[in-house]
Order: sequence, then C-alpha cells, then structure tokens
Amino acid sequence: MTTIGTTDPELTVSPGGVKERFRRYFPAAAFLSGFVWDALTLGRSITTLDLVILFGYYVAAAVILIFIGRSVRFRFSAYMNYALQFLFGGIFSALVIFYFLSSSALPGFAVVAVLVAVLVANEFLEKRYSQLTLSWTLFAVCGIMLFNFALPHLFRSIHPLWFYVSTFAALAFVAAVRIAGRQDSDRMWPSLAVAGVLLVLHFFNAIPPVPLVKKQMMIAHGVERAGTSYVVTVERRPPLERWRLSGAKHHYSGGRVYCFTSIFAPKNLDTVLRHRWEKADPRSGVWQTMSTVSFPVAGGREGGYRGYSWKQNVSPGEWRVRAELESGATISVMRFEVVRGKPGRLRQLRL
Repeated sequence: MTTIGTTDPELTVSPGGVKERFRRYFPAAAFLSGFVWDALTLGRSITTLDLVILFGYYVAAAVILIFIGRSVRFRFSAYMNYALQFLFGGIFSALVIFYFLSSSALPGFAVVAVLVAVLVANEFLEKRYSQLTLSWTLFAVCGIMLFNFALPHLFRSIHPLWFYVSTFAALAFVAAVRIAGRQDSDRMWPSLAVAGVLLVLHFFNAIPPVPLVKKQMMIAHGVERAGTSYVVTVERRPPLERWRLSGAKHHYSGGRVYCFTSIFAPKNLDTVLRHRWEKADPRSGVWQTMSTVSFPVAGGREGGYRGYSWKQNVSPGEWRVRAELESGATISVMRFEVVRGKPGRLRQLRL
C-alpha cells in the first residue's frame, strides 16, 4: 500500500487501484466502440466489403470461443471476454440496422426489438461469457441472422429456402466450433431452442425480408416514365395530416389510383414483388384483398428499384397497399383514406 503525500484513507491507492477503477468501464467502452465502428463502416446500401467485415467479426468470435473452451492462456488472454463483447456488439448493431430497415409491420419490429435488447444486454454480459452456454447461444443467434442476410445478398436470391439453409449452416458452424473448443454437447440445447423459435417466426413471415429495404412508397394521382426517371403526381398534404396514423387522404373523382414503390435491392438480384390492394370492411374493420399485381424486381440501382401498380373504380373508405414478396413477407405497407372530391394542390416528384 502506498500513499500520496497524506495519510487520508480516501487518497490511499493500491498498486492495482487505478487499473481496477478503469476496468469497470471496459464493458461499456467495448459495447460503444463496437457500435460506433459498425456505424462508421456500414451503410444503407450493403456491399460485399461490409459482409466481409461482419464475417471477420464472426470468425474472430469463433476463435475466441475456442480459446476460452481450451483454456488457452497468453499475454492478453485476460481481455478475451472484452474482445468477444466488442465482436458481438458489432454484429448485433449491424443486425439491428439491417432488420430495422427491412421492417414494416409489428412482427418485424418485434424481432428488431429483441435484437436491440440483446445489443443493450451485451454491455452487461462480459463476466458471463466464460459461461459458455450463453456464449454459444449468442453465437448461434449471430450466425443465423447474419447468414440469413448474407446468403440472399451473395446468391442474388430471396427464396424462403435461404432462411432454412442459413439456420442449419449456422448450427453446423456452432457445432464445429464447439468440437474444436472441446465443449460438452449438453450445452447445445439453448442454441437449438433459439433456432426453433426463429424458424417458427420465419414460417409466419415475422422475420423482416432482408436484404430488401423500402426507400419510398406513396399513393399518387399519376405515374409517368420520363427517360430513366419517373414523374409521380401526388397531393400536397397539410402539415397536420402528415402525422395521422391512419395515413393520408386521397381525393378521388374517377380514373386510377396509383401506388409507387422504390426499394433497395442488391445488384443483380432478381425476384418478383407484388402489390396487394386491400380495403377495410366498414362494419368489421377486417382487411379484404381487392386485387394483387405482380411485377419483376431487378436490383442494383443506388436510388432503389422503382415500380408501380394502379387500381380503377376505387370506392371511398380505408385502404392500404402491401408491398410483399411472393412468399407473403411484407416489405412495406402504405395506408390511406379515399374520399370523394377533386384533389387540392398537386405537385410532381421526379424519382
């Protein structure tokens, strides 16, 4: 024990006191640095380099788990839990960004909320990473959700089969890393349980349809092609109406009602998108499908793939258009109210 110019016990400092004082901030620093680094290196339009970075995180986490399982000791081995926390924080922050941008309905946002909860909890889990049951479970979730994003991106396909491939590939990787780390097989069941829950959520289309991201969706009075752009004619909405939860009012005096949609899709991705036009029953409030229109999607444009559909003879009432995949997974929903009458001021958007 040493003192600094006084015998006041409050100023007494042990040789390891300063180190221990700052050690308590390491988990928060690892958490924040992982999130900040991820925010700086990832963008809305995901590139192959972004995926390489994330898989670098994932492989590094696998190596650390093997070292922890084998009780490997080296100069910086005391910081392996902090490194694991940083890597999990980076992966989960990316997953929050990816899945939030692809969410449009309550089930999708619920999945994102769980990812946010794990991201926040990651700050407080450093000491528990040595309890490998928790580490393997987090590792399995990272793998399933990351593979689910990466495989459709890399193979230019959004077939529902990819989620099942992602799940089994991630579990196989977890099992391989566990064997390399000489871990007992009786701790694998939490990872299997989480995988089962995710499979059920995917079956009910609760998993957001990554890597598709909605950029714009609007109800219009007209849509025309102008060279490489579209000219979309929409009503000017009063400021207060922009905050209505039920959507905008669309004044209708005959003709067509258009729905214009722009989404981000990875380069060379080919799939089919459809607009499902639905109207709420005025008595029961149940949404009834009035028509569906399908059109192909070819990705790669930075501003988003653009497409539209229209409907004639639209009756007054509450309407919505669901932009969805053929599997039924919803990309975005546009809700609006049709009222009889001529529209007010119009404006044209070049998109």
